[in-house]
Amino acid sequence: MKVKRALNQIVAVAKTDFLGVLRNKTAIFFTLLFPLFFIVIIGFTFGQAGTTQASQIVVGVVNLDGQLVTVNSTSVENSTIGDLFVDAMKTANFSVNSYPVYGDRDTNGTAAYEISRGNIDAVVIIPANFTETLSFQYADSTGAPISTKSFLELLVDPTDTTGAVITQQSILGFTSGFVKYYQEAAIQQAPPEMQAYIQVISDPITVVTSNAEVTETELAWIDYMVPGTLGLVLLWSGLNHASMTIATERTKGTFQRMIIAPVSPTVVLIGKFLSNLMLVYMSAFIMLLSGILLFQVNLYWNIPVIVLAIFLGSLSAIGIGLIISSISKNEEAANSIAVIISVPLQFFIGAFFPLEMMPEAAQLFGKALPFTKLVDAMTAIMTRNLAVDAVIPELVYLTVSGVVLFALGTIAYRMALRRL
Repeated sequence: MKVKRALNQIVAVAKTDFLGVLRNKTAIFFTLLFPLFFIVIIGFTFGQAGTTQASQIVVGVVNLDGQLVTVNSTSVENSTIGDLFVDAMKTANFSVNSYPVYGDRDTNGTAAYEISRGNIDAVVIIPANFTETLSFQYADSTGAPISTKSFLELLVDPTDTTGAVITQQSILGFTSGFVKYYQEAAIQQAPPEMQAYIQVISDPITVVTSNAEVTETELAWIDYMVPGTLGLVLLWSGLNHASMTIATERTKGTFQRMIIAPVSPTVVLIGKFLSNLMLVYMSAFIMLLSGILLFQVNLYWNIPVIVLAIFLGSLSAIGIGLIISSISKNEEAANSIAVIISVPLQFFIGAFFPLEMMPEAAQLFGKALPFTKLVDAMTAIMTRNLAVDAVIPELVYLTVSGVVLFALGTIAYRMALRRL
């Protein structure tokens, strides 16, 4: 009889708390609709086919090739290869802007001015003797061609660290392709019996690249991003809502009445936990369903493991939320503390970019977070279609951290009761 009564009370507390959230428009937005907006933003950013990466890079070209230069005591001007290089960049879908000089950052109309204002991503300077050098027009006293290298100058914006790396790699990759084309044209000028040997010497190794058999089907960017969003769901729905559990009741003045009611604190705690858990699962369901309906995400659905991992991760999120709620005097304080904690954590769980890109100390911190383990487990299950035994270490870590943090949250909750 007592067990049945306790179960009824737990259900009543969970129902009351859950319906209270549904009546709160602000809570509805951040708990349920914000994950939907986020997956839409992620989907339209990473999941849609568009222009190539090169077409998004604006390159300023200072083509000095063709200017009057002295070759073997003779003044010549020839821009043939420089013009070919610029035309090839345009064909490769780079957005190319031409400038007469590099100039300086204070002179309008120069390449330096444009890159300092962020109007272009990089500057390529083609030297004045580009064609003469690559066509072996320099000769020694006997008339034999002199082997000389030509130097292109590539300048990128140092204030855009990520963009500079992408731009640099794209232009260097294009230049390698142009050099390959130049080598083939130059080899054709050699005697036929020597061409095969020269080709091997100029390009002795061919690297064949392909995808390893990690996934059974080819995945798009959005497919890789969706598992990471589940970690964000725990931060938004689990941690943030749990942090308001006691603080909201205290602000409304209902916490004291709830305590003196014939309901044990344990029953109240379990009811609140179930309410939080329902919100987490609802947010995750909305996010995943949106990914399927709007962007046709191509993932593997090991539902039991996904449900289990979210439950274990929720223990940690709700535990932290209970601690915040217990030490906060009112709803505003709890919300502020939750934001201070959850917003920075979003960048340490591997949801937006790999942890390997971060400093070593940040990597160690991120790898210690239970939410990171959830993202790792979901990535392995949903993108690589691995069996559950492949994510046992992550599930064990989630279990231990979840039990510890939820226990600490329970202790903080009971301490808050004693202060009344």
